[in-house]
Amino acid sequence: MWAALAADLQDSGLGEGLRRRLGLLSPCAILLPPHEVERLERAVRALHGAFADPILVEAALEIARGEGLPDHGLGGWMLGFDFHLTADGPRLIEINTNPGGMLAVAAQARALAACRPELGEAPEVEGIALDAFHDEWERQRGEAPLGRVAIIDDDPPSQYLEPEFRLYQRLFQRAGYGAAILDPGQFRPEAVDMVYNRLVDFSLNSAAHAVLAQAWREGRTVVTPDPRAHFLYSDKRVMALLSDEQALRSMGVRSDIAASVARVVPPTVPVTAANAESLWAERRRWFFKPAKGHAGKAVYRGEKLSRSTWPAILASPYVAQHYVPPSRLRLDHVGGELKVDIRVNAWQGRVVQLAARLYQGQTTNFRTPGGGFAPVFVG
Repeated sequence: MWAALAADLQDSGLGEGLRRRLGLLSPCAILLPPHEVERLERAVRALHGAFADPILVEAALEIARGEGLPDHGLGGWMLGFDFHLTADGPRLIEINTNPGGMLAVAAQARALAACRPELGEAPEVEGIALDAFHDEWERQRGEAPLGRVAIIDDDPPSQYLEPEFRLYQRLFQRAGYGAAILDPGQFRPEAVDMVYNRLVDFSLNSAAHAVLAQAWREGRTVVTPDPRAHFLYSDKRVMALLSDEQALRSMGVRSDIAASVARVVPPTVPVTAANAESLWAERRRWFFKPAKGHAGKAVYRGEKLSRSTWPAILASPYVAQHYVPPSRLRLDHVGGELKVDIRVNAWQGRVVQLAARLYQGQTTNFRTPGGGFAPVFVG
């Protein structure tokens, strides 16, 4: 796979950079039957339909405390929907406004398809990703020409996904744009038309990000994904609304969409003083997540939750979501079972890429030998 990946990228340095990120790309491909893929596509379409309702958007932003954020256009670029598969269909675990790994998995899929032609053709991803960036730009700038793009993260050389930053830089450059990978301290609004935002300071509240935040708020630079998108899609408290069919219906969401979304999203509730006692008593049924968490940080499966940790959960915005176990695969060459999440990267309700995340432990961690991202093929 690694030889095929380097050949596909035509850049041995990029290929080696990805290879050195142990646990990032698994040497596996996942085959899903067509009916499972169709279920995932229906789930994404239903979720897109729900978020297309302006009343739901208003309610979601209020729940997430993001109602005062400026709305410059779309601001969401591509969304990554993480699912666990069940006999009754997929169940949504979270929504990502910045699905890292997408271009790395696209190259990985082409490499594995070259090694194993029976897998079929890998989907075309890069062109659609570029179209999505163009769409973001045109929604906010109309027919004005896009000239300079910056991929921004804190101290980019230290980032685990730094090789993917270079994949995006190359994508923009091949399309004829100036493209740079920058630390926020290097950002100057007058030198950048559009920012592809890889920061995990989703609100842009850090003092180190003040210049970028001001440029975004004032509409001087197109930033995607932006804070408003994160509050709307990724705050876990919004999942509580999405899992409540009656609430969705009462605000006017179409009945078929409300039913589909509530079926896909496991029951989710904010953790409050009022329900703390019952949640603790039934904790084995729940998975506890920070409202604004990412990358599986500070999440707790109820059956492993300690009394000493419980006060910290009560003191912070947390949600409890019904625990839906992930699928499992036995891979002898890694010495046991791996858990499997399915990520669906989508643009405006259209599925662009299917990927799996293989891991051991409580949550996805990119530290499991033989684990990491794996492309999904239909078969």
